[in-house]
Formats: sequence, C-alpha cells, structure tokens
Amino acid sequence: MASDEVALLLFDLAFILVLAQGLGHLATKVQQPPVVGEILAGVLLGPTLFDGAVSDKLFTEAVRPVLSGMADVGVALFMFGVGLEIERHALRGRGRMTAAASIGSTAVPFVLGTGLAYYLLRTHETENKAAFIVFIGLSVSVTAFPVLARILTDRGLAKTTLGGISLATAAVVDVVAWTALAGVQASVGSDGEYWRVALMVPFVLLMLLLVRPALRRWTLREGDGDGYG
Repeated sequence: MASDEVALLLFDLAFILVLAQGLGHLATKVQQPPVVGEILAGVLLGPTLFDGAVSDKLFTEAVRPVLSGMADVGVALFMFGVGLEIERHALRGRGRMTAAASIGSTAVPFVLGTGLAYYLLRTHETENKAAFIVFIGLSVSVTAFPVLARILTDRGLAKTTLGGISLATAAVVDVVAWTALAGVQASVGSDGEYWRVALMVPFVLLMLLLVRPALRRWTLREGDGDGYG
C-alpha cells in the first residue's frame, strides 16, 4: 500500500472506532445494547445512505480488503473469548433443552421463510424454484451469532445458564443452517463448487477428533495448575 493509502486506512480505523463507540454510548442512553448503536454506525457509513457517496470516499478499493480482514480477525477473537468464558456447568445436563430450543428456533423462521419464498415466486422467476425456496427459508433461520454473543456479554448474561443455552442453541442453528446453505449454493452453482461442501467433512472430523480432545486436555492441565511446564 502507498503512504496515502496507509494514512487513509488509519483515518478510517480511528473514524470507525469513534463513531461506533459514540453511537454505542447513545444506544445505552435509550436502554439498548451498545451493539445496536455500533450496527447503526455501519449503516451510516455504508452505501445504504447517500447512495455510497460517503463510503466510496472513505473506504476505497485499496483499504476495503484490509478493513475486511481486520474485521474478520476481530470477530474471530471475540467469539473465541466468549467461548472461553462460558461456564461448562451452565450447559451440563441440558443437552435436550438445547436441542429442543435449536429445533424450535429454526423450524418457525424456516416455515415462515419458505412461505415468503412461495409468495415471491409469483413476481420473481427463477430456474430452480426448490433451491430458491430452501435458500430463503434457511437465510431467515440463521442467527446473528456474534450480535447475540455481544448482547449477552454486555448484559452480563454470557456466563449464566440462560446465556450458555442461548449461545449453544445459536451455535447449533448456525452450523446446521450455514452447512445447508453451502449445499444449496453448490447445487445451483457450477459443478466445480461441490468440492467446497465436500471439504467440510474432513474439517468437521479434524475439529472433533483432534482439536477438541487437544483443547480438552489443555484446559484440564491448566485447571490443575500445571501450566506449560
């Protein structure tokens, strides 16, 4: 990046932080979570208002990939921190409750979404109607997991039983919904896209068979006070 692009990137970061923090503080004044104001800041800076006049000048093509990468890293670290703070006893023995909540919170919006898709088909022609209906139904079923986690964290509920069940339910819903969405996208795309869905199988197996046991052993060792020694 050129020096002027680096300067613009630093300005954008400072401007985003100031505006998001400011609107987040104002949101708390009206009894709303700070994340509501922070989302509003994104809407104000995005292409929704002023037909992109502000966003095109502030977020040029040179800085957008960098900002996007930083945002992804930030969300990943935040979600890791949330998962790290969840108390295990809050979820112990509540598998059935979590499963029931996951099914209920997915089935209702999915049914409503498919109904909306049927209605939209009257005015929107598409070659693969079944994929369109399933896609709309799944799209409205996905939970905004980072937003939910942030709200629970701000309210001090992330470590409670209710917060733990809510996060576990949202995690299950997101895994199922995003996996199904990937399958739908591959089914209506080119034949070369099926490998993306196939790669999810070894990834899930790697997480369950290697990463999860390794993390469990590490947390147990840390809990015993052994540390890295």
